[in-house]
Amino acid sequence: MKRINRYIITLFAIALFTNCKGFLDVNTDPDTPTSVPINQELPVLMFYAAQLNYDHTEYGVFLSQALTTGGRSQTGSLPYRSGWEFLSINRNPQWRRHYYDIGENFNQMNTVAEKQGAYNYILIGRTIRLMSTLFTTDMFGDMPLTDAYKSIAPKYDTQESIYQWMYDEVDELIKLYNDPSWVQASSNKPITADQDRIFGGDLNKWKRFTYGLKARIYLRKLPNMDTSPQACQTIIDAVDSALVNWQEPDYNYPGGSGEKNCPWGPAQPVINSWESRANLLDQAIPTKYLCVNIMGVFNTKNPLLGWAADPRLEKIMTPRPGPTGTNDTQTKPRYVESNFGIDASYTVTQNYPDLFSSTSAPKVFTSNTSYISLMLTEELLLMKAEAQYWKGNKDDAWRTTVEAATDNMTRHGVIQRLITSYLANANYLPQSGFNIGHLMRQKYVCMYLQPEMWTDMRRYKYSNDDNQIKYDGVTVYPGLRRPYNLYTPYWGDNQNWVQRINYDPETEEKYNRSELERLGAFRNPAWLWKPMIWAQ
Repeated sequence: MKRINRYIITLFAIALFTNCKGFLDVNTDPDTPTSVPINQELPVLMFYAAQLNYDHTEYGVFLSQALTTGGRSQTGSLPYRSGWEFLSINRNPQWRRHYYDIGENFNQMNTVAEKQGAYNYILIGRTIRLMSTLFTTDMFGDMPLTDAYKSIAPKYDTQESIYQWMYDEVDELIKLYNDPSWVQASSNKPITADQDRIFGGDLNKWKRFTYGLKARIYLRKLPNMDTSPQACQTIIDAVDSALVNWQEPDYNYPGGSGEKNCPWGPAQPVINSWESRANLLDQAIPTKYLCVNIMGVFNTKNPLLGWAADPRLEKIMTPRPGPTGTNDTQTKPRYVESNFGIDASYTVTQNYPDLFSSTSAPKVFTSNTSYISLMLTEELLLMKAEAQYWKGNKDDAWRTTVEAATDNMTRHGVIQRLITSYLANANYLPQSGFNIGHLMRQKYVCMYLQPEMWTDMRRYKYSNDDNQIKYDGVTVYPGLRRPYNLYTPYWGDNQNWVQRINYDPETEEKYNRSELERLGAFRNPAWLWKPMIWAQ
């Protein structure tokens, strides 16, 4: 089995990427895995844990309508950035990422680690698998779990049962992280920074991240399933436990060739050619919703505040001039409605903002040497704030939200004067009258280029002025509307919104069609409308 690129991926399974047979492109028997040292398997899991985060964000940043493109087609090879016509897409990389790149490598590593008593490897591997399971069910819904890897056509578990498994698994993991017979076992094997590029094998740091995962899993109960004080306190307690000696789980990229570059950087690396996609930031345009409704862009530049009430706007994009020979030559942060298209006089790369660079700050997420975080500190704080809000502690929720917003602005290099000005703006984080809309819109900004952005919006049912869905009496996302030019045969003029992605055509439609038909998911656009259990 051939492996390449030792610095980033010590263990790329090149031979397994070709001549694929059976369920999920797996052509090895998990009961008799290729014998690979566990210290070579772990770097693969680390790399794909970061890549999984990117894969989900790549879809979510468009489906959350933070970014769009200059086209207006109803169809395209990448439907999340056009008309939501998903059923003709060739592959959704998130499915393969979970079952093959993470799942298969975890299975092989875990088999060897169990024989050797390397409990530290087992704990880290199970934590990554848990994170991956959460992402995957939140994108697809029902999926194989109990029968996964047992046949080429395993049955799908219900999303309810998958969540129950995650509740049990996260508690079991926390128990084991607190068990000296596991974390201090003499049979544990050394883990270096080369093998664990996130925490260098520090199990205490992985334990803190696992507490964060618990908060993320239980957060799905809000605001539709369970807002009881007990449910909210579970989230608050998990966050508080995570924050003890917290260190962000950041996967740093050194830059260089290929996969050494951050997937959000201008090098636009593609993983294994056919199974992944380069980022689209060079073709993307910020939306009117992001710039106007969320960040408060000005018509003309304010000499004290810059281009927007939210100073982060200029930290995630660089304005460009308009086309020559027009009455719109000014350099400014232009935007467009989702899937509305642009005038022929304009080009994306010359007249709309540069999304790789910022005006006056380091490129936090979008340089070749940036990092992907498995969980930002701001996310932890905002999960706590949301739980505090629904528990009835709105003053505490406001304070925690302000802390998260301040941390996020500091991350992006916003100077203190602008932070103070923004926090004093009653339109964004007012202490008097603070509501769930203020909180979730703040999280929308903090989760830019993070996978939780789309999950949050679906949890709150795309609450907007048109669908008139409200929480605690307020519209959460005022100004949000469905993109223009959605694929008419699927979406028509009704108010359905995309809630999930279709199962991977390259695997499930070929090898497990009977399960798709049983669910009503085979070639059925109505499946895309069906909310997740946490949004019903």
